Amino acid sequence: MQINNDFNIVRKAASGNFVVNMNGTNFIIRPGMANYNEVENFYNEIKSIYPDSRDDAIVNGSVIIPDFTATSAPKTEAEEAVKAEPVIDKAQVLKNSLEKMINFFSEFSFAPSYRFINTLAHVGNKSIKDSKNFIANYFALTDSPYVMEIKEKIKSAEFNEILRGICNYGEPAHTVNNRLKVYYGAAGTGKTTLAQSETDNRCIVCNASMLPADLMEDFVFTDGHPDFNPSLLYDCMEKGLPIVLDEINLLPFDSLRFLQGITDGKNVVSYKNREIHIKEGFQIIGTMNLTLGGATYGLPEPLVDRCSEIREFNLTAEQLMGAIM
Repeated sequence: MQINNDFNIVRKAASGNFVVNMNGTNFIIRPGMANYNEVENFYNEIKSIYPDSRDDAIVNGSVIIPDFTATSAPKTEAEEAVKAEPVIDKAQVLKNSLEKMINFFSEFSFAPSYRFINTLAHVGNKSIKDSKNFIANYFALTDSPYVMEIKEKIKSAEFNEILRGICNYGEPAHTVNNRLKVYYGAAGTGKTTLAQSETDNRCIVCNASMLPADLMEDFVFTDGHPDFNPSLLYDCMEKGLPIVLDEINLLPFDSLRFLQGITDGKNVVSYKNREIHIKEGFQIIGTMNLTLGGATYGLPEPLVDRCSEIREFNLTAEQLMGAIM
């Protein structure tokens, strides 16, 4: 909107009226008047930009309204109109909600990390339902002993209020996690097929004997001697390409720790005295069956903490129809 210092929105009244000041004279804009929507839009815009000092921002904010037609308001009416709704300090609401979330999870021996909260806020900016799914999947993936209890407790009205206080603040100013996604579910649910479609079929099938060296280099002979040959993962890191690590949870602990180091945002890592420059666009999509033979094969919490997305895949009745029809 264009700006004109002669016209200021003072504040919105509890009645829905707006008190404005034009050339030093107070006017009241009532619902239904020609300029009401323009004034309201400007008011809401200022309110969202300056959540911590709304009154000052609105007093100093100004806007041109071409066909301004309001009449001067009597002093008593203007004074009555400026009895506005309470000013909501979104930053304080956010802080209070985070304190409540810390207390909520303390019961389950879990302390929300910086990464966890940042990703939760990104996901929750889409919907409260998405944020609950992220939380449930997070604890399922880490094989938490409290996963079922947490799934039930996050359904409560109290937890909904906590999430609203976090998610309603707005999109986080920055993104911490962007190099790891995990798709998990039973065999045949389509998780690996989707992941491969997102990576042009770049895929490494993992197993329990695959050490970091197996992930980063292929064994070749040059002139009769073993030689270093960059692996597909190494190549994707340097070219900034996404790759699938199928059955990622079967990797041994040392390999999972190695993956933590390359998914935490570093631009340069060292491997066997070689500098690897990780370009933007590199991402690992881990696919996995969480449960095999009645046993759960989860991932270490520090690695799950680096996930920008965790998605569970289940077969629907429609998909199962394909097995018969």
